[in-house]
Amino acid sequence: MKKSFAYAFKGVRTCLKEERNFRFHLAFAGYVVIAGAVTGLTGTEWILVFVCIGAVTGAELFNTAVEKLCDTLHPGRSDGIGRVKDMTAGGVLMAALASAVIGAIIFFNADKMSKLAAFAVLHPILTVLIFATLPPAAFLVFRSYRNDKKNRHDHDRRATERR
Repeated sequence: MKKSFAYAFKGVRTCLKEERNFRFHLAFAGYVVIAGAVTGLTGTEWILVFVCIGAVTGAELFNTAVEKLCDTLHPGRSDGIGRVKDMTAGGVLMAALASAVIGAIIFFNADKMSKLAAFAVLHPILTVLIFATLPPAAFLVFRSYRNDKKNRHDHDRRATERR
């Protein structure tokens, strides 16, 4: 059991290091959690937020696993592999869109917006600090890693290879 958890965390760590989209989803999730804390989400709203975060990051992990498997089994050009990769990316997109709709329903109402505004007025320094984390977060999401060239299986390159 201990080894299973170790392998699972190794997979998450690998995806975190190698997948820009996964880093983006985690960074965005961090800001959603901060917004949830500031606006005082109800228990049900927290459940929905964490189910959405789990669904999107889980879908991204599965998408990455399928892409890596496809690249390993068939490293060359293949319309069939391209369709499989597009479908798994579509799964991530559907989870992200559903999560965005749920997030909009939860956060974009008068009560939550007024709580965010009140927080900004009552805690200007903390608000500035939160906004100051955006550039470092963007750097961590979009920075290049040592193995980026080795792990090139993004949709832009694959589309040009397929067509």
